[in-house]
Amino acid sequence: MVTDIGLGVVVAVGVLLGLVAGMVVGWIASRRMGRKDFALQSEAIRADSESAVARLNAELIEAQGQIRVLETDRASLQGEKSSAKSLEDRLEPVREALEGLRRTTQQAEVERAKSAAELRTQIDGVQRNYTSLESATKQLVAAMSSGQSRGQWGEMQLEQLLEHSGLVEGVHFRRQDSRMTEAGGARPDVVVDLPGGGEILIDAKFPFDAYWRAIKADNETEVDAHLHKHAEDVLARAKELSSKRYWESNISPDFVVMFLPLESLLSSALETNGLLMEEVFARNVVLATPTTILGMLRTIQFGYQRKLMADNAEEIRAAGAEMLTRLEKAVDHLGTLRKGLMSAVKGYNEFIGSMDSRVMVQARRMKELGVASSTDLELPSDVTETLRESRSSE
Repeated sequence: MVTDIGLGVVVAVGVLLGLVAGMVVGWIASRRMGRKDFALQSEAIRADSESAVARLNAELIEAQGQIRVLETDRASLQGEKSSAKSLEDRLEPVREALEGLRRTTQQAEVERAKSAAELRTQIDGVQRNYTSLESATKQLVAAMSSGQSRGQWGEMQLEQLLEHSGLVEGVHFRRQDSRMTEAGGARPDVVVDLPGGGEILIDAKFPFDAYWRAIKADNETEVDAHLHKHAEDVLARAKELSSKRYWESNISPDFVVMFLPLESLLSSALETNGLLMEEVFARNVVLATPTTILGMLRTIQFGYQRKLMADNAEEIRAAGAEMLTRLEKAVDHLGTLRKGLMSAVKGYNEFIGSMDSRVMVQARRMKELGVASSTDLELPSDVTETLRESRSSE
């Protein structure tokens, strides 16, 4: 608005100066020219002045329009500036959130790199373990190719189960105990003594070749054929154990336990031959895996605990009976001592009475007759306390 007024003043001053200049020029021209020329010149000057004024008015109007446009632009700029400030205030939380997100992303990246390093270390460890396991597996397979090696490995597995069950070698079980049967010499791998007498015989040799070939087979037909052969090998091994008739050598149940150190050895055979268990039982052979034989061994160990408790109870009963016998003897001695004490008290009191009536009378008489004495003779008093009666006699 101030700019608009200033511009108007400038234009007005310009117009006045133009008029004044025209008048001065007209006056000078009138002095030099004639009146007629002056009139023509004045008309020309007036026309030029009016044209200049019109032009200035037009320029003024145009300037005022530009001023209004500038005022509008300035107001718009002020509004935009205010909007920018408001937008800045609104964007500040977003900026802070983005900064927090950036820091979180950086921290996550650091953690990811750390986790990746740890994962890589673990993968390297797993790789080393896998390599070691693969080597051990090859050694195990090589060892399993021999029947004697399989038997030793089965014995080792069985020995670990015996230790886990709490049984002690030489106390509860024996290994490689030879005996004679009607079928000849026999030597089961482990003989477990039962708490109440008797024993359970366990053989740890097991078939493995066909089962291993089934694991390595590439197609289903070969797998089925090898598993069928494995079931036949299990049954053949059970028949072999049955022919040795282990149970005839001692007071043992009429069966022998055939230990299979892998659960899958039994399950795969049963999948092929569902009647395998019945056929084996019919030959007095019990198939046992680590799960079932551990339950059996722990049951035997529990029986030993109960037997120990029963033995201890018997010992306690015998010790109690002996103690009662000794107490009876001590009570008899106490009765004899009581009688002796009562007799001693009675004798003491009788002695005091006799001393007082027979001896002290003469002593007092001698003192009355003038016999000097350094002390006064006084007898002790009678014993009047009685012995306590036992409550058990009431």
